[in-house]
Amino acid sequence: MTIHPWQTLSRKELLQHPRLHIVEDEVRLPDGKTTQYVRQAPAKVHTVGIIAINDNHELLLQREYSYPPNKVMWQLPGGGMLEGESVIEAAKRELSEECDLTANACEIIGSFYYDNRRSDGKQYIVVCTDLSPLRGQKDAEEFLENHWVPFAKLPAMIQANEFENVNLLAALNIWFCKNRLAPDSK
Repeated sequence: MTIHPWQTLSRKELLQHPRLHIVEDEVRLPDGKTTQYVRQAPAKVHTVGIIAINDNHELLLQREYSYPPNKVMWQLPGGGMLEGESVIEAAKRELSEECDLTANACEIIGSFYYDNRRSDGKQYIVVCTDLSPLRGQKDAEEFLENHWVPFAKLPAMIQANEFENVNLLAALNIWFCKNRLAPDSK
């Protein structure tokens, strides 16, 4: 069977907000029928997730309250890219804003669509090393706790279901599979 893309016939804006833009597309399906499909508006920019590693073979994780599930959750530093900003520039800015750090070495190791059924938004995973202190501009809506976690603890934390954030789990999976400093090191 050959899978064919859908054809967008029209788009109607349902909600425009600085943090959420929802549209409804009328699409033609491969069988010729049409349907309405609610989704996030096409992404103008994407996001970055940062795997910051210090000289002690520890990974920087954050704890932050997430309003929709009403829980404090583990996450990676990161956030939205600005228009015209490169992936590496965004990673360095977010690392500065959220962690008061800068990285002298950054490498993009992969990416994924974080909600492929409702968005074309992509998150790029950037490994940042050779870290130095750098005070950044803070986001007024972020209240973060930064924690350095030894690589060896990560698999046990995953098995204990301590990580419920899909972006964190996907990023760690990419990192583990790329053999970036094996998780059982130190």
